[in-house]
Amino acid sequence: MPKLKLGILNSASILKSYGGVTPFIKNLDPFLRDAFDTSYIILPDYLYDIQIIPRRLLYALYLIGKRRQLRRFDMILSHVPEASFVVSYGRVPFIHIFHGNFNPMSQSRYWYGKYFMSMFEAMERRTIKKASLMYTVGTERPGIPKIFNPVYHSVRPKDPAYRSGFIFSGRLEKIKNIDKIIRLYTKLRSSIQEANPLYIAGMGTQEAALKELAKSLPAKGKVIFLGQMNNEELLEADSTKKILLMASSQEGFPMAIAEAFSLGVPVISTDTGDISRFLKNNENGFLLPVDFREEDYIRSIETVLDEYERFSQNAMASSAVFRADKVARALIEDIHKTISNR
Repeated sequence: MPKLKLGILNSASILKSYGGVTPFIKNLDPFLRDAFDTSYIILPDYLYDIQIIPRRLLYALYLIGKRRQLRRFDMILSHVPEASFVVSYGRVPFIHIFHGNFNPMSQSRYWYGKYFMSMFEAMERRTIKKASLMYTVGTERPGIPKIFNPVYHSVRPKDPAYRSGFIFSGRLEKIKNIDKIIRLYTKLRSSIQEANPLYIAGMGTQEAALKELAKSLPAKGKVIFLGQMNNEELLEADSTKKILLMASSQEGFPMAIAEAFSLGVPVISTDTGDISRFLKNNENGFLLPVDFREEDYIRSIETVLDEYERFSQNAMASSAVFRADKVARALIEDIHKTISNR
């Protein structure tokens, strides 16, 4: 019996992009390929680098010209609300997965971004109305079931006794508050700084400013910028560090936390999005308010280091729910049920 044809919509290729939604899609890929005849429809390179039009809107316009190609699928799995909006006018059933918890235009770098907000909101409303099935990653959405960030890799956890350093991984943007992490790092006890460099992995608009900040502050330790890394490189880097540090003002549920847990790396983070569902104070790390006090964050780091073996074991135990095979199995079952019920 031939496999059902599954079309997967995301603007970026899982082979060329490393952050954002990419790890989620990439970690499910081997399981979906085993169950379905899968095809990805992505934004071609000659369009991907266009800056004047928001990429997600550009992707939606591109898909309008691909409507005939979309008709050949038995089911479409979309990770982009604007793509789902286009698909909603066709006859092929589609599943939409919401990633994150905000309108992309609320953080647009373009002056005209605010004028697109209502349009994106209208697209999302139609997606919710027309989707055959929906999931949300991170923030609660009424009536929409959760799907966990799937973790799938071959990196082995390292012996806690041989780990050193702290790491932040993600986009280097203002919303991540990486400057706060750098500032509080320089206020840690000298002995902690000297034994534990701070590693910053990722790229973004704040990279130059963060490097200048790190140079300007007196520190006994080192702040090391790792740049853009692919997923395997990042996991290897994570596995050798003591703690993942985060301070975001807004998140859904970061893949970085799920991956850190899978390596037995405790996490200290701000309480935003769905993070509190999995990150438990004094168990697998610490959860702090978005407007945290530096002394509280520093005290959390010291506590984790003092009882590191316990925190590391608890972090590892917390990772079971994120196993990609479990997440994929439930998704595959739902896809088959949805198609058979039509």
